[in-house]
Amino acid sequence: MSWMSMLCEVYDNCEDEVRKMSPNGSMLFPVAHLTVKADIEIIVDKAGEFVRANRIEKGDETTLVPVTEDSASRSSGISPMPLCDKLCYIAGDFDDRLKPNKGMKEYYDAYMQQLEQWILEQNIPSDVRAIFCYLQKGTVIKDLQETGTYQNEGDFVRFIVVDRSSDEVVKGVWEKQEVIDSFIEHYLGSLKETGVDYVTGEEVMLASKLPGKLRTSGDKAKLISSNDKEGYTYRGRFGDAKQAAGIGYLTGQKSHNALHWLIAKQGFHYDSATIVCFSNGKGEPPNPCRFDLFEETKTVVDTKENYARKINKAMAGYRMQLRQLDSTKIAVLSVDTADGAPKGRLAINYYTEMASDEFLDRLEKWQQECIWEHTYKKDQDGNIIRWIGAPLPQEIISAVYGIEQNDKLHVEEKILKKGINRLLPCIIEQKRFPRDIMLAAVRNAGEPQRYNRWNAHKILTIACALVHKCQIDAGKEVFDMSLQKESTDRSYLFGRLLAVADQMEGQVLFHDGEQKRETNARKFWSTYVRKPAKTWAVIYDKLLPYINRLSGGSKNYYSKLLEEILGKLEDTGAYHNEMLNENYLLGYYSQYEALRKKEDKENE
Repeated sequence: MSWMSMLCEVYDNCEDEVRKMSPNGSMLFPVAHLTVKADIEIIVDKAGEFVRANRIEKGDETTLVPVTEDSASRSSGISPMPLCDKLCYIAGDFDDRLKPNKGMKEYYDAYMQQLEQWILEQNIPSDVRAIFCYLQKGTVIKDLQETGTYQNEGDFVRFIVVDRSSDEVVKGVWEKQEVIDSFIEHYLGSLKETGVDYVTGEEVMLASKLPGKLRTSGDKAKLISSNDKEGYTYRGRFGDAKQAAGIGYLTGQKSHNALHWLIAKQGFHYDSATIVCFSNGKGEPPNPCRFDLFEETKTVVDTKENYARKINKAMAGYRMQLRQLDSTKIAVLSVDTADGAPKGRLAINYYTEMASDEFLDRLEKWQQECIWEHTYKKDQDGNIIRWIGAPLPQEIISAVYGIEQNDKLHVEEKILKKGINRLLPCIIEQKRFPRDIMLAAVRNAGEPQRYNRWNAHKILTIACALVHKCQIDAGKEVFDMSLQKESTDRSYLFGRLLAVADQMEGQVLFHDGEQKRETNARKFWSTYVRKPAKTWAVIYDKLLPYINRLSGGSKNYYSKLLEEILGKLEDTGAYHNEMLNENYLLGYYSQYEALRKKEDKENE
């Protein structure tokens, strides 16, 4: 259970963050506490006399409340919270005024009995005693009705205790550290079950129920649970749940509270799955699924060398930040339920931890190897930009498995989750990129007529990045983004040939104002990949009318370029109908971009 040990370390190192609300609304909970949405605020004085009540304004509902193991995960039955709770628990007159003969007094009795145990402790905060004195009177519903505050029987109530003789600034009981500390001390002393903590190896007070609500406030799925005594959770292998897994109460609280905080603060969510990357200190390392250099710097990276410098600079910044915050280890954790439901068992789909420098080295290596020039981003003004970099994992999966709907590439969430889980080891553990994913992207890029031009070009450049990465992984000849004029690779040459035909015809169509028409090179693309020599004869025959319409200089340039490429194919005996491999895509892209840049320069 190294993940729990790592999360406990995070909690201990970030204790000064406990109770602080981050800008995105997340909080690192104290032990035996969680947050709820309160509806009503009841104000009483030090003597336990009712002062007033009011409905809580929207935006101020989040309230930190003490909880027991049972009340933190209650779904049915009677499980009162220790201080703040729903009306059915705190109102002694609930039956008389709202639900006659419904037997709701059992909830109130259980609540008061539990609160009384806390009251009997020495050095109990006066605020808690005042609340107990007020609730003993059993007039909550009456007071709320008379002040016009009551609206719903399911309302959650929090308390404020005021001193009528003092001008002291009023704070809610949920905000007072002495109340929080008092309950933690009381509750830890009330735990009776002891055993070996499987995380620390020590004899401690064990947790009977571990927290949920890890991904969202409504998440009921748990990472560790043994409440299925009639099923197959542990029956047949162990005598009781403790033998299967004994987790110390403090260990469970710290690890789960830290994970909840990290997921809310810096997790990457896709459908029901969540990936969080965290350090054992206070530093926030880059998340492999969110690290985008363009988004980080807001500047266009236009050369491979410039990109390498910016990646090095970005990683150096993370190294310095993590070292200053004593973050020596980094962990990546992915959690999800089997069916994507917000209940049941939560599985750890992926977990690894390593030294922070090693993690950043690997992320930097991925960013520099899975690289190509792309045009599927826009600047703040909505203009398309050309940038060099590595595509995000979710963009890779959309290019491989995406279906075009409403001009966008959509991927089923289940496919997206499985795909990202396959890519994580490639990024973090330097495992070889899955060749089947690369080939699927290449196949999609070879059928541009299935997509609009934006998506077709996005798939093309992402496929090129994946081919480039797989070439490096396999130790083969690596084709860069620049045109390799001396290369005699058969597929690369046929790719160049297709690009020349596409650019020649596209140039004529553009000048005729028919740029939306597909060129014959694109129409016959998929057939060309399967039978290049035979299909080239068809494409060239349809290309002749467009060649004759080019200006003299352009016509001579393109004719010589075609002769040069065809000459290399014939000289090497490569002009035949054997199917092309993925290298043709790099040849196509590099040649097309070289011709585009030449035309842009001439136009300027």
